[in-house]
Amino acid sequence: MLFRFCLFFLFAALLLHAGAARAGASLYIDDAATVERGHCQLESWLRLAAPARELTLAPACDVAGTELGLSHSDYAAPHAAAAQSLSAKRVLHAADGWAVAASLGAAWSGGRYDGWNLNLPLTLGPDPNSPRLWHVNLGWNQPRRGRARATAGIGLEQALAADWTALAELYADPHGDLGGQLGLRRALGAAASLDLLLGDRERDPRGPWLTLGFNLALR
Repeated sequence: MLFRFCLFFLFAALLLHAGAARAGASLYIDDAATVERGHCQLESWLRLAAPARELTLAPACDVAGTELGLSHSDYAAPHAAAAQSLSAKRVLHAADGWAVAASLGAAWSGGRYDGWNLNLPLTLGPDPNSPRLWHVNLGWNQPRRGRARATAGIGLEQALAADWTALAELYADPHGDLGGQLGLRRALGAAASLDLLLGDRERDPRGPWLTLGFNLALR
């Protein structure tokens, strides 16, 4: 499965044609952008992997140039408690064909504090509206119990047409597992989009998962 993700990266980077790419949710790899000043957004997704199901709502708003976000996830699986997180993200540099940001978050599971994480997303592209954007993440995850781990990943957004974007990513998660996703994004006007993604992790006994995401910019 991961071999096919790598092939997709090479194919997308070399062959796909131009359009208008857009950053956004339903992905594990973050970009180095934040909500527009004075605006809010809602990112949401349904992730299905037999027999599990995850439903997440993640609103965020800009406050004085910093994106403040929260999320709530419900899980339909044995012994799976609801999870919440709070995060703050700020752009550190955005010029000369690249941008970098820093985000800090804390998580709760079943009403108990579950740890914190730090992430540094880097986006490479001539500008935010480039037809091809690369996203690179380096981070640190410190659970309440257990060993802290570094996290890393790389993602690609490549426009296929005016309203269609190909998405692909590879990452190492906080548990030391390798995973990836690939799929498509369909723009629904200037403020909304739908994502459809197929993902898998190297050591996940449940096998592949399917994600349906909905993203909405509130203007």
